[in-house]
Amino acid sequence: MGVKPWVEVVRLHPDVESGSLDMSTFALDLGALVSKDPNVSPTYRDPYSFFKATYLTEDMRKLIKEVYDRLCGKEGNRVLQLRSPFGGGKSHTLATLYYAVKNRKEMEKAIPETKDLLPELKDVRIAVFDGEKFDAVAGTVVDGLNIKTLWGIIAYQLGSYDLIKEQDQKRVAPGGELIKKIVSDKPTLIILDEVSRYLERAMGEKVGESTLYRQAMEFLQTLTTEVAGSKFACMVYSLQASAREFFGNIEVLETLDHLTSRVDAKREPIKGDDIFFVIRKRLLAEPPDEQVAIKVAELYIDLLKRNIFAYVSSEEERRELEEQLIKDRERFVMAYPFHPLLIDLMRERWASIHDFQRTRGVLRFLAVVLRTLKERKVRDILISATDIPIDDSEVKHAFFTEVGQREPFQAVLEADLIGPNATVKRIDERLFKDRGEPARKVATAILMYSFGGLPTAEGEVSASGVSEEELMEVVISPYLDSTTSRAVLKELVAKCLYIHYDGSRYAFKTIPNINKVLEDEVEVIKDEIVELEIEKILERELSGKPALIWPNQSKNIPDEEPRFLIAFLPLSFAYQNDSEKEKIAKEFLTHYGDKPRNYKNGIALAIPDKTQISPLKQAIRYLLAIERIKNKKKK
Repeated sequence: MGVKPWVEVVRLHPDVESGSLDMSTFALDLGALVSKDPNVSPTYRDPYSFFKATYLTEDMRKLIKEVYDRLCGKEGNRVLQLRSPFGGGKSHTLATLYYAVKNRKEMEKAIPETKDLLPELKDVRIAVFDGEKFDAVAGTVVDGLNIKTLWGIIAYQLGSYDLIKEQDQKRVAPGGELIKKIVSDKPTLIILDEVSRYLERAMGEKVGESTLYRQAMEFLQTLTTEVAGSKFACMVYSLQASAREFFGNIEVLETLDHLTSRVDAKREPIKGDDIFFVIRKRLLAEPPDEQVAIKVAELYIDLLKRNIFAYVSSEEERRELEEQLIKDRERFVMAYPFHPLLIDLMRERWASIHDFQRTRGVLRFLAVVLRTLKERKVRDILISATDIPIDDSEVKHAFFTEVGQREPFQAVLEADLIGPNATVKRIDERLFKDRGEPARKVATAILMYSFGGLPTAEGEVSASGVSEEELMEVVISPYLDSTTSRAVLKELVAKCLYIHYDGSRYAFKTIPNINKVLEDEVEVIKDEIVELEIEKILERELSGKPALIWPNQSKNIPDEEPRFLIAFLPLSFAYQNDSEKEKIAKEFLTHYGDKPRNYKNGIALAIPDKTQISPLKQAIRYLLAIERIKNKKKK
């Protein structure tokens, strides 16, 4: 094809390729970063390294400039809320603002194009509050001083603690005049991260007739009013994107949301396809060769055209598909070395999973996938949902850390995907030998789509799984066309024990499908029951014919009248050696018990074929199992 495998084109970031990467590296702890905790990853602890590993999206650049303008006294929104539908990036964006204001020179050295972006700014006061860390009951100790509240720690960092020391120690929110003095007329940046976590913990803490939660909310509302009316102050805070992310506590979510309702200042630092660049910046040592990315994009778009257009039924659909493919071409270039649908899968479907960490989760998972595939020296030109090496223990661990259900899915993986006698292995060996393991690829893609769902118009989440049309877009590659993929899909549904098809979507589930129920029923049917069933079938089929079923001795074959008779010998006859077979056959043909047979030329022996007995017994087992299952259909 004239296109190199991605492993020969892409250089991984050193901490991704090293193999010693701690997955907590991707969990940015803003409080620890600000306090210069030595346990923070060097990538985040050092401002220059931080900016080298950070992709500044267009919205992040605008946000930095907006904050600078407010600190310089320019008019505009002074209370800014960070939200992101694809989450991720909120804590990272707050850290970016912190470093951009506190360590501007390091930012300009790492990202030279920011030199002309911002106005000059000196002597900025910065206060950072990390609600994940701050204890609602005990507070925190700084320089021997026990600071007890959100307002206390902010005032302390701004050098104004003495103004509200009493209110902090008594845990009573200060009034507007005091907060105005704290904000003062100096450039002041207040950053609040995970404040909702702190507020939830504060709900149960009594303060006189009130609660710490009510006092904290009173403070936040007053603070936003004073900051909004100030000359040089700016406040930026993060908020979970949904009640689901905040454990369903809608009251806190809505109250915090309304803090900015008066100034309409909600910001999304990472939008749409920005995530492609964020991922590449963090996981790769340098941007990949764009010419290679363009070649790969054109190849895939051409493959999609040739494989999907055949199933388009109208000219209008064809035009829509062509327009979509034009957009997709650019997305392939931006996402390289990843298939864009792999990233879409995570940010759109996995993001609906309660514990999924969004951008952080994507980075953790893809880091392990990249390293594992590179170590295996794979020859693929792109990484798609078909290529996830789920048989690798580290990848499997990272995958189930993000999507959950690790233990329940172990049986699924062993039976259908990675076990020594897994269904996909048998299908590939039997039907697609030396053809690139298409069953494994398609099954892996279905597994990836078996978690999470898409948001619906009603605000719910659709069922997990993938339609055939969606699946074709995912699996089509230089190694797998739509015809083979559909044949593979048919085999997987027929043979896999845990794939479910509801009429529109395919998904792996921990509940066995009818194939598994059938296999379990087959296992308990004993051999003697099978032989009895075969005998009954033969008797039924040969009823009224000159036939005798499974005689055990010569006396079982009649000799009273001259008529032709076929004796069907027992299955056990096939397992005798040749001399024993001859002895038994002669005995049946020449004797009737202990007497010579009168009508020797009236008998024929039907001898069972040894090679057919095992398949016959297996077929009968399945027929018996099916009948048993039908009788248990209510169960």
